[in-house]
Amino acid sequence: MFTGIYEHTIDKKGRTSLPARFRSLLAEGAYISVGLDKNLIIYSIPFFEKMANDVSGFSLADPVARKYRRRMFNKAELIEFDANGRFLLPTYLRDEFNFQDGDKIIFAGSSDYIEIWTEEEWKNAEIEAFHDEKISEDFANLLSNH
Repeated sequence: MFTGIYEHTIDKKGRTSLPARFRSLLAEGAYISVGLDKNLIIYSIPFFEKMANDVSGFSLADPVARKYRRRMFNKAELIEFDANGRFLLPTYLRDEFNFQDGDKIIFAGSSDYIEIWTEEEWKNAEIEAFHDEKISEDFANLLSNH
C-alpha cells in the first residue's frame, strides 16, 4: 500500500527519485500516466494491467469510454527505476505539467497508486482534501453509503 507525502526534485535530465518507501513495491517497474486531477499517477504493473482489463469491458460505441481510454492509455508509459530509485519522466509529461530542472514535486501515496503533483497543484489539492468542509461532508456521505 502506498501512503505518505514526499517531496523530491527533478534534475536537468528530467529524472526524479521515487521515495525509498515505495521502491520495494515497484521493483518490477511501473506505469506512469496522467491523472484525473491535474496530476500524474504511478501504477504498479499488476494494478495497471487490471485497470486496463476492466476498461476493455467498456463499449467502444460509448464516446465517454473512448475518451477515458485515450486519457488513461495514450499518455501512459512503462517506467523503470535505477538502483537509486531514479526514473525518467517522459518529455511529453514534463512538458504538459511544465516540470523544469530543480522543480519540487510531491509524491502522495494513495493506497493502490502514487500521485505526483507540482508544488502549487498539491497545495490546492491538499486544501480541498483536508480543509474544505463541503468535501468533508461528501466524504462522510461516501463512507456511510458504502
